[in-house]
Amino acid sequence: MRAIGMSDIGKCRKNNEDAYYIAVGEEATDNLFLIADGMGGCNAGEVASGSALEAFLAYYEREKAKDTAAEPLDLLTGSVAAANQAVYTKSNSAKEFAEMGTTIVAAAVREKKLYIAYVGDSRAYLYRKKELLPLTTDHSYVMELVKPGTITKEEAAEHPKRNIITRAVGIKETVETDTIIQPLREGDMLLLCTDGLSGMLKDAEIAKVLGRKVSLEKKAALLVEKANQQGGYDNISLILVDIGGKD
Repeated sequence: MRAIGMSDIGKCRKNNEDAYYIAVGEEATDNLFLIADGMGGCNAGEVASGSALEAFLAYYEREKAKDTAAEPLDLLTGSVAAANQAVYTKSNSAKEFAEMGTTIVAAAVREKKLYIAYVGDSRAYLYRKKELLPLTTDHSYVMELVKPGTITKEEAAEHPKRNIITRAVGIKETVETDTIIQPLREGDMLLLCTDGLSGMLKDAEIAKVLGRKVSLEKKAALLVEKANQQGGYDNISLILVDIGGKD
């Protein structure tokens, strides 16, 4: 298993409010991947995303040390709850941090299974046999319109309120976390990203890059480059994980 992470400020923002974390090791419990997209006034967004990942990892490592056989989803959801509490507490500690929050998508690979916990509109995709499969469902205003068929996914991508999220880490004292378990196959590739990527490129465009016969690092760089070419209206962050095996 190999992984690469990349984060770019984009073309329009003054600072980068995204954060990511990668751990790949021989032990199954070492394979952990996190992405967060912070929001808030001044520099509060980057404080939120950084604080969330710090609290997440502190809880995750502590609980993993207590029980190496702990259920992955229990570890992930417990860690998200710890991140939420940390950001919420900090947001109430000073005026400049008021109402800050962050998305989070966390993925762990264990015994040929992918475990995901997420809040917000940062996404997880599985690339399999030249097809990009969305795993997460955005916690966003437009997705609430897509679900009952009020608008289409294509209309949601162009909707003026597409950036409004309905759930985030740190906004309230508690947060609801959605989870996924996905069996993995040889040749699979995992993509985690903020909306700075998914909001700029269509799924077909992402899939085309992932299908190229170039290195993992080159694929990541191409995705960032193409998102910037489309306007780079937000920070662009992604993690690519090559699960291993033949295509």
